[in-house]
Amino acid sequence: TNKEVPAHLKKCSGLCKRRCSVDLCLENMAHQTGIEATEELNQFISRALKGSLRFLKVSIENEKLVPSEHAEPRDSWEDDLDVMLQPVLEEKKPCYIFYRLDDRNAHQNFLWVFMTYTPDFAAVRDKMMYAATKATIRKAFTSGVIIDDVSATTKDELTLKGYKHHVESQKAAPPLTEAEESLKRLHENEDHTDVGTSTRHSHLHGISFPIEQDAVDALLALKEDRVTYVRLSLDLKNERILLDHTETSLHADDLSSHIPDSSPRYHFFRFKHTHEGDYQEAIVFIYSCPGFKSTIKERMLYSSCKEPLVGVAEQNIGIDIKKKIEIDKGVDLNEGFIMDEVHPQKTAYRPQFMKPPPPSNRKRSRSPNRPPTNNN
Repeated sequence: TNKEVPAHLKKCSGLCKRRCSVDLCLENMAHQTGIEATEELNQFISRALKGSLRFLKVSIENEKLVPSEHAEPRDSWEDDLDVMLQPVLEEKKPCYIFYRLDDRNAHQNFLWVFMTYTPDFAAVRDKMMYAATKATIRKAFTSGVIIDDVSATTKDELTLKGYKHHVESQKAAPPLTEAEESLKRLHENEDHTDVGTSTRHSHLHGISFPIEQDAVDALLALKEDRVTYVRLSLDLKNERILLDHTETSLHADDLSSHIPDSSPRYHFFRFKHTHEGDYQEAIVFIYSCPGFKSTIKERMLYSSCKEPLVGVAEQNIGIDIKKKIEIDKGVDLNEGFIMDEVHPQKTAYRPQFMKPPPPSNRKRSRSPNRPPTNNN
């Protein structure tokens, strides 16, 4: 285009004039718009900081930041907000507004709210210009007295109701991660039943039975090495996972005495041992199910809740489970058995597979190149 490009757009090569890359144009404008506050605006800012103004509206005119509207306090800031701001907001023209509250900081200076009003129907060029000049006008006002920054696209957002909604949203807790949300549900002990043979979840969401708080505390104690052994059971009637038993100090050879012989259980055990001359600790999860000595319902529910429980222990509570073991009885459960599970022996020599010999009754075929036998 041969049209003269305004001074503050020369860095953009006139891109916004041709409605080209808006992001590129805005980036270039943000570096240097060339728009500065006029002396008149600086005088109004000085008055505002002394507390004589309730609000100050600032606009961009002829590539300069100028004061366009202002008013002195009449009532409280809540009563003045709607009465003063709504009439000065235009449908298609952006602006900046400094609004004074009645509170003061430690230096007895009034506190202010900085508002950027950019209506949806404003021209794209104006939107970019006001966005790129925002830092300039804030710097011109001063620092230390602006306690809030509000960006609005509609008039309703700059009403008293809209501003209070903004304040409440700022005070709200940040969104929880999936793990934090799961742990929150765990602490609240929500009733959630999702039982079936295909129920295999690795985190709390969708767990068959909620875990009681004392069971969670016991698992945390196991993680922190305050207990050595935790046993959990299912409350089939109330559909919950309960703490069944704990031990502050338990040797691996004594584990068998803690395995019930008539009903399933979940066991978490901190295995303290020495391997190849090094002292090590490994947390082992053991699922014991005594076969047909327990009811079908018990076996089904314990099996369905096993994987979700392990997922909660690992992902939500942070237990590093080194080995998962399933047994039907505790007679053979001792230090040697667990040692072989945690540190399986490596085979140093693997014999080469030998092709088996052919059957002995198989007839050997005569070679076609073999000469006939001479009977003489």
